[in-house]
Amino acid sequence: MTVALSYPHDAKTGAPRPLQAETLWAVAAQLRDAVARDGSPWALSSRALVAAAKRLQVNGREIASTWDFSQRVHHAAGREVLGVFETDPSAPGLALVSVNGQMIRNRPDLELSTVAHEIGHIVFDAPASVAEPTRRYRSETRGPGCLDGATARAERRANEFMGALLVPPQPLHLRLVARARSEGLRMMHAPHRGRPGCRVLPASTPPDALAGLTAALAGDFGVSDRFIAVRLRRYRLIAGDAS
Repeated sequence: MTVALSYPHDAKTGAPRPLQAETLWAVAAQLRDAVARDGSPWALSSRALVAAAKRLQVNGREIASTWDFSQRVHHAAGREVLGVFETDPSAPGLALVSVNGQMIRNRPDLELSTVAHEIGHIVFDAPASVAEPTRRYRSETRGPGCLDGATARAERRANEFMGALLVPPQPLHLRLVARARSEGLRMMHAPHRGRPGCRVLPASTPPDALAGLTAALAGDFGVSDRFIAVRLRRYRLIAGDAS
């Protein structure tokens, strides 16, 4: 099955227009709705994500992808990296993704976030190669720190897409409220980007309680504690956060 996605773009080149975070979240939601579930109502699996991304239609352009998890992956200078996304003029319309199996071994959370990040590159960077078949593109994810600390625009875009694909605002808020209530934690009204009408945690929440809540939410969504902490901040689900 081909999954169709769309967002504002240059009709001639296929390149994305400057996109706000909310637009990236909406594109992520389009794909998330098409990903098969493996029993959890919250967490996605790497296998299901790869399957959904094998054939995409992005803004009307057909993009296929191939994935390799079996090799060590290196950048041009020879240092080992976490993952590589590239297009090649000899294979127009095909995204080539390599994920370093050694670096993600026994780290299902890192595998999941790496896969989601590389799908972000497929969605936003591959369409231009369809419009311009002679164009070669390559991006490298050098390590886990790149998944939440990137500076380049394409990497930040892939990270924001990744975050909303794996941990969307409203499902995270729903689980946050449920778990906070079960722990008897105080909540308050404040502006946020989650589920309308629901309260958020106050900034005065005890650190130990917040850490326990973050760990529980990480288990719900199959990601790391740090991943959840970043999404809570991005969605303003702790009062006073303005990221």
